[in-house]
Amino acid sequence: MPKYTPGPWRMNTSGELWSYARGNAPAEIGTMSWAGAPLERQGNAQIIAASADLCECLDEVMLLISQPEVAEAILGTDRLKTRAQLILENARTVLAEATGRDLPEWPGRDETDTRLDG
Repeated sequence: MPKYTPGPWRMNTSGELWSYARGNAPAEIGTMSWAGAPLERQGNAQIIAASADLCECLDEVMLLISQPEVAEAILGTDRLKTRAQLILENARTVLAEATGRDLPEWPGRDETDTRLDG
C-alpha cells in the first residue's frame, strides 16, 4: 500500500511543500510550480497542504461510523439512512483512491482495524 508523508503540511507562496509531522522537525517534501491567478494558486496550495489531514480525518470518521452501535442508529433512522449511505460510499471511494486500501461497504467494518477495540 502506498504511503505518504505525515501531516500537517504547509505550502508557502514559492511552492515549497513542508511536513510538520507531530514530534519531528519540519521537512521539505516537494516543490511545485504554479500557473494561474494568485488567488487560484493560493487555493490550490491550501487544498494540497490540507490533503494529509483530510485523509486522516476521513479515515477516523469511517472507523467511527462503521462501529455497530453507530451504524445501527443511522440505519434505524429513515431520515438519515439513504443520505448517509451515499455520503459514506463516496468517502470509501475517496479513501481508496488516496490510500490504496480496499474498505468494506458501509455498514461493514474492516475487522483488521482494532483502533477502537479495547
